[in-house]
Amino acid sequence: MRFFHLFLLAAAAIPVTSAAQTQKVAPPKTVYWMSAATQSGFGLPGGGKPSTGDIMRMAMGGGGGGATKLLQLDLGSKLTPTGAPMASHAIPPGMAMGAALPLKSPEKQVYREDRVGEEPTEFERPKGKLLLFWGCGETARPGQPVVIDFAKVAEGQIPPGLFAGERVRIQHPPSASTWPAFGEWPNNDRKAPQSVPAGASLIGAHKVSGNYTPDIAFTLSQDWMQPVRLDQKKLPSGAVQLGWNVAPGATAHFAQMMGGGEKQGDGPTVVFWSSSETQTFVSGMTDFVAPAEAQRLVAKKQMMPPAQTSCAIPKEAIAAAQGAIVSLVSHGPEVNMIYPPRPTDPKTPWVQEWAMKARFASRTGGLL
Repeated sequence: MRFFHLFLLAAAAIPVTSAAQTQKVAPPKTVYWMSAATQSGFGLPGGGKPSTGDIMRMAMGGGGGGATKLLQLDLGSKLTPTGAPMASHAIPPGMAMGAALPLKSPEKQVYREDRVGEEPTEFERPKGKLLLFWGCGETARPGQPVVIDFAKVAEGQIPPGLFAGERVRIQHPPSASTWPAFGEWPNNDRKAPQSVPAGASLIGAHKVSGNYTPDIAFTLSQDWMQPVRLDQKKLPSGAVQLGWNVAPGATAHFAQMMGGGEKQGDGPTVVFWSSSETQTFVSGMTDFVAPAEAQRLVAKKQMMPPAQTSCAIPKEAIAAAQGAIVSLVSHGPEVNMIYPPRPTDPKTPWVQEWAMKARFASRTGGLL
């Protein structure tokens, strides 16, 4: 009897694999991404593809209250279209852009053998330098700026730790190069609207349909984020104090400045500064960033927390930049849906038909 009791205790101590961990999951063959950005000021849109009209409105201060709404739609599928690929996105009336937006497939690129080998035979040795600054504060941190000589980089001499702070998990929406069937908006369909009205709203019922996608029906309660306004104040030290409002739903902020000028005979001097507390350069932190990733980057002090509303550009960076553009991005929420939902019975495989992602950001910028 004692032996049997010990056997039961030993059996109970054996780890049992969770049923949820053994459920078979088949990823979706069709994915749909909506990238909605609010752009105020004259900045550099990091998401969406602005039309010529969008760019003109941003240069002139924007539409509705000085802000422009940008939208990029990307549909990728592994399903074979019946005939020429066709798809469209039925939109809610509040978007004021008609009944639906066409998701047009780009034309296939034609390979031409006569273009092979057309490369320049003479190269000019690059000139100039890049000065890297980072961190909020009136005075640059010790060891700044990091100076990068373009001529040495061309010779393969990359400064150690140049991308030491680059640990951003960048999102990759569907594209024509990654999915067999692909459709997008905006596109070159002149019969359809190619820009978003100032008063448009995403709230309501949406439905994507076509001959290479299942019907993707969903309802959004999240709209474009409110505009971010960026104020600049020159401080007695020579630094520039940046200030901004917090758009509801913001998860993190990231600011950067790019500028420089030409020095006679020495080539251009490019100045780059970012609000990150660690060295960073041309990072993915200006693109759309998922809320969980934004939270991680805030904890690592690569991004500013959502409650922060100010940051100073060091006087040394200001003095080095003869002219510059400053920009700020406030990352926002994200909506994710998968159909059908995960079965509660772990023995039933989860065969996903489609997945939808809607991501949001609010950006601003202007001349320093």
